[in-house]
Amino acid sequence: MALAVDSAKWIIKDILQNLRRVEEALSVVGLLYLGNVSVAATWDLLKGVRIHLWPRLFRRNFVKEYGAWAVIAGAEDGMGRGYAEVLARKGMNVLLVLVTHGDLEDFAQEIRDKYGVEVEIMDVNIYGGELNCDDVRRKFARKEIGVLVNNITGMNANTAIICGAARPDLWRPVGVGVACVPTITSLVLPAMVGRQKGAVVNVCSPMATLSLTRLHVYTAAKYFLISYSEVLRYTHRSQGIVVQTVLPAEIPHGMMQYHGAAVLHDVYKLVTPCQSVFAAHALSTLGYASTTSGYWIFGVLGWVMNCSPWWLVASFMIARLPV
Repeated sequence: MALAVDSAKWIIKDILQNLRRVEEALSVVGLLYLGNVSVAATWDLLKGVRIHLWPRLFRRNFVKEYGAWAVIAGAEDGMGRGYAEVLARKGMNVLLVLVTHGDLEDFAQEIRDKYGVEVEIMDVNIYGGELNCDDVRRKFARKEIGVLVNNITGMNANTAIICGAARPDLWRPVGVGVACVPTITSLVLPAMVGRQKGAVVNVCSPMATLSLTRLHVYTAAKYFLISYSEVLRYTHRSQGIVVQTVLPAEIPHGMMQYHGAAVLHDVYKLVTPCQSVFAAHALSTLGYASTTSGYWIFGVLGWVMNCSPWWLVASFMIARLPV
């Protein structure tokens, strides 16, 4: 009996010693993991400061840096107006390209009076059919286009249907996002390459990285635009062309109405910048970041999304879509 007790004590003592070795090994693994997380978080913080804070400490001359004219494709949307106003504030002449029916004459005159720059309006009505490249090329001729902002959305009219979707709901995201953005860009790029300077800004959406069934073709088209921007960047970076992909969160505009928890929306509105503030922050990152959220709060939101489970992010995004 005594032998059995002594054997049990010896076995327990041996097990405890082995557990201490395991504990020491796990402590080392935990310290390494904690160090890795700390270094990654510090690096992300430094990148955020460099992208969102450092450029705003210096005043930049966009006319000298890129060119005299800026083209805003999709200027009737709120974000497009924000880009137009900020670029005009920087002294650039602005060509407002309407891709849907609209009236921007009052907005154009407001920019002329406030900033003393030239403002022209071009209605291409992409949603009505194929883009007329000859008209666009003539309008672009004899203009030193330094910045092109592609803010063409192509949102589905009915986001809830996949099977049996109407033809316009399928054509709009593909025809607008996949076909027209590269077409307009191709009409601007040759002159930029010839001058060895210029910038192309493609406004996308972080939803492109999520498989949201209720936005199906739209998210796929936006993912194409991200890939297209990457190809464009690596093709022309040696020729002085800056290509930037902007992945903003929700900016208040009249294109979508959201439903869900009103409290969450009210809190979100408190931290959401207006269009001109967002555009000013986004343009300050031009040349500093190839891909950006455009605004520091959106950068924090994107970091949280990347650290969160996919199903949680997707559920939150779907909950904000109209029913």
